[in-house]
Amino acid sequence: MQLMESKGESPLLLLSDIAYSIMNGSKLAKLRREHATMRRSPQRARDLEGLAKRLGRKQVKRGKEPVWESEFFVELFPLSIPHHGGKDLKNPTKNQILDSLEDDLDAWDDWIRENDNGDEEN
Repeated sequence: MQLMESKGESPLLLLSDIAYSIMNGSKLAKLRREHATMRRSPQRARDLEGLAKRLGRKQVKRGKEPVWESEFFVELFPLSIPHHGGKDLKNPTKNQILDSLEDDLDAWDDWIRENDNGDEEN
């Protein structure tokens, strides 16, 4: 997985430092358990947005619905998480969002494996 480049003197080092402070093996395992739990129960947009944020996505102004883009992985598609008046999302919508967030989990898993950061605690 390729980290996005940032502006500054050492973009890759800067993003690498940020990524190390955000994600490690134990945090990723916890997020995977939360993701699996979300599949089994109704979810509201704000719950899915919380998971997206913890996976390193940020909200951007684009389109009609709120769109979330990965700050770290350029190859991940932007993700739209619709708000339906605070109601639970329909299962097909929820599952499609969770499928996209699973790609984020896999990207972080690959990144941790490549950087041997799985056991480091922050």
